[in-house]
Amino acid sequence: MNESPISQLHGGKLARMVRWYDPRLLTRVGIRTMVSSVFGQYADQRIVQAATDSASIDDLKKRYDFSDPASPSLHRRVPVDEKGAVWVDYIADTGDGFESTYTMAYLLAQDRLAISEDGKTAREVKAGSILIMGGDQCYPQATREDYKKKLVTPFSWAFDVPEPQRRLFAIPGNHDWYDGLAAFDSLFCSSRDPLNEVQDRGTRMGGWRCQQHRSYWAMKLPHNWWIWGTDIQFSKYLDVSQVSYFEMMAGEMRPGDNLIICMAEPSWMLKDFQGQDDEENFYKITTIARKAGVRVRAIVAGDWHHYARYYSPEHDVHFITAGGGGSFLHPTHVLKDEIKVEWPEPDAEPAAAPGDVLGPPPPPGWHKSTTDLRLGNKKPGVPTPVGDAVNAAKEVGAVIEEAVKPIGGVLQRRRARPRILQRTAAKVYPEKSISRLMSLRNLWFPFYNFPFSIGIGLIYWLITWEFYSLVERHDISAGKIDAVGVHSSYFDIIPFLPLYLIQALLVSIPLAIMLGGLLICLIWYVEGGERTGIRRALRKGFLGTTHFAAHVFTMFAAGLAFVMVNNWVAPQVEPHVNALWKSFGGQNTTVAGRVVKEVFEPLSESRQAQREMFGQGDQPGTARRTAPPASAMPGGEADPAASGLMTKAIRQVVGFVLYPLQIILLGGIAGGFVWGLYWTFCSVFLRMHAEDAFAALRIKHYKNFLRLRIDENGLTIYPIGVDRVPTWRFWVARDKARAVPANNPALVARRRIPIRLIEPPIVIPND
Repeated sequence: MNESPISQLHGGKLARMVRWYDPRLLTRVGIRTMVSSVFGQYADQRIVQAATDSASIDDLKKRYDFSDPASPSLHRRVPVDEKGAVWVDYIADTGDGFESTYTMAYLLAQDRLAISEDGKTAREVKAGSILIMGGDQCYPQATREDYKKKLVTPFSWAFDVPEPQRRLFAIPGNHDWYDGLAAFDSLFCSSRDPLNEVQDRGTRMGGWRCQQHRSYWAMKLPHNWWIWGTDIQFSKYLDVSQVSYFEMMAGEMRPGDNLIICMAEPSWMLKDFQGQDDEENFYKITTIARKAGVRVRAIVAGDWHHYARYYSPEHDVHFITAGGGGSFLHPTHVLKDEIKVEWPEPDAEPAAAPGDVLGPPPPPGWHKSTTDLRLGNKKPGVPTPVGDAVNAAKEVGAVIEEAVKPIGGVLQRRRARPRILQRTAAKVYPEKSISRLMSLRNLWFPFYNFPFSIGIGLIYWLITWEFYSLVERHDISAGKIDAVGVHSSYFDIIPFLPLYLIQALLVSIPLAIMLGGLLICLIWYVEGGERTGIRRALRKGFLGTTHFAAHVFTMFAAGLAFVMVNNWVAPQVEPHVNALWKSFGGQNTTVAGRVVKEVFEPLSESRQAQREMFGQGDQPGTARRTAPPASAMPGGEADPAASGLMTKAIRQVVGFVLYPLQIILLGGIAGGFVWGLYWTFCSVFLRMHAEDAFAALRIKHYKNFLRLRIDENGLTIYPIGVDRVPTWRFWVARDKARAVPANNPALVARRRIPIRLIEPPIVIPND
């Protein structure tokens, strides 16, 4: 019998936030990444989708035409509100922990939301008739099981109605591609089956029904607005079929139509951080639209799990990152206030030369134009000087319109109108100061990611174990390290430890390989950022070597401390061992006696010295005798030489038992602190490793989604934020709730979930 949702919630059986730095998970994800990369190269699911889609060209063009609210066909109609506006929801990066994902699904499912602005309830916004999922719907691996557990279940519980009335469209992110897109295609693209399409039986997810046929789509909405959803695979390229599809759909659009482009990741940010855009996906898709004379008004992406809006005053385009659908939080303090992006612009028309043959002019070429994007940090309501000048120009009617004229058979509207800077500065969510403070939590890295710290401890153990074996074998330090805490001081040895390590490296190839491999890995791991060439190499070399030096110092300093502690522990153990040794008298032939004899009888040179002391050479025919017990010595006391050998043997056995536990556990925690300190420094001061650092923290708060309203006046975007995700105690079973919302959720909130506008609504007019 299946357990009830509330029982599963209280029993801790629902998905928790992914522990990204669990070594087992890292191994599985690494293997799947390699496998999926092969699938992406040799069995691209997008090509299969195009080949198995039996729709005609005309059907492809009209498949997602929802522009007529009065259409007699249910397949062509979306509901509008009392003022004729269409509402669309956008959410990305869901399917991590149940609490965060269910909270967002719960809010999306409600028919209306009361949004707080500046601490007051300012407005109500209607639920979207269409839900767009912007990529990475499931973490960490997009298997069928994880989709069901981490996406379908929370969304179905949040919106439990007899028949779905809302449409759902999705685009895949890199995590959706980890199985070659097979699970994504099965879940979201089931309408490609002709039987499902005719009967409108696309996969159901609660109150939403999947409508798409491929992993990319172009949707036409009322009031001359379009939304495109692209599939860029692993940021690699737009496949030929997809390019042809969008070129076909661009041909259906009229010059001056308004376009919103949904991408799986903010390519404009990757360009800034990595200095490249693989295959120039962003530039390619915007060029297809611009060639048709379409006005690209907004570009929306997930993948980065925060909210950020850049704005291009030159082209009047908003670049919005909204990846807060349920996954761990990404930092915002690493975002620059200004970045540059390459934007497609038409080439200048060549002047006609005398004697040219009459005929249609050739189609214009296109080139990359670098434009600035601005991320404002000023308080709302404070205009910029440029914005004041531009708005003043608009007020006096300084708008210049060129005639619409055919260019190469394609209508191209070109405007020389001023672009209006929004008086409300663009924002990030959470605020940069909050993000920077949260970075400091990485100083407690080993307690957030204990398994990863144990992995560091294992590396420490392997390296230091080899080192201390060499110390004994080659008499490095003249016995000082072996006797630390007994005959030598810890702080007397520490200054010379690098010298002893060099001596060990000179006589051991395995130790050199282990340390050299660690150094290479840590240098390779350093993010190069936008730097190239020698600066990139120097940066990686310096930071990687510094990180390596910190780990080397930590592992050997901790290892020496544990050797000292074990030397202190050995005398406490020795009386018990001597008593056991005397009870067997060295002559006992029982199993226990033989074990004690073989373990504690000194080995190699020490054993040979003992043999010579008692006349037990290895010459043939020499009678073997064991060391006499203490009672046989003069006065009943143990021989000093034999006692010293026994003490050393006990220290070795104690170290053999305790040292691995100490260095793996406590040394791993110390190494975890070093790793967290490295991340904290790089994240706060160098804009590096910030994503890695926040993934380790698994912060479930500061979620966000977008609610879009399209009417005859234009587009209004409401960025909605959830500062705190409720815990499991916040929810009650449906049959125990005082009032059940119309969306009939399986788990009902005890009280209203506080939500607010991240920034005032973003208004994009139709003009």
